[in-house]
Amino acid sequence: MADLLKFPASTIPYFTVVESHGDPRRFIYRFWGTGHVDVKGIDYTGRAPVEHQPEEHGRAIDREFHMVANERRALSFVHDLRPQADLTSLFQECLRLPFSNDGETVTHVVSYSDWQTENEKWKRFFKTDGT
Repeated sequence: MADLLKFPASTIPYFTVVESHGDPRRFIYRFWGTGHVDVKGIDYTGRAPVEHQPEEHGRAIDREFHMVANERRALSFVHDLRPQADLTSLFQECLRLPFSNDGETVTHVVSYSDWQTENEKWKRFFKTDGT
């Protein structure tokens, strides 16, 4: 298991942690790094991933957390983040890692996001002109 204390302090703003609970399973952000606030302009601490806007993005993010919890393994995703349709594309690479309090049930998902690597390559891959 990864020792989170060994990550460089400069990466902490780009982490999020969701807690998984209930049946049916629900997720709540327990930590929303300040790097996310800087990029997205909102703090989701204490809120559910499904609350992201637009609604289809919220459903997609919630589905990703369900996938990680159900498969009990790390998964990576790429998002085209645009708080508004007329803004420039900003691709986010995201790694989501399952954590467990008992070694069986996924109780938390820790995510690391990066907006700086390969942004131009993602634009070409998704054939976007950046707007």
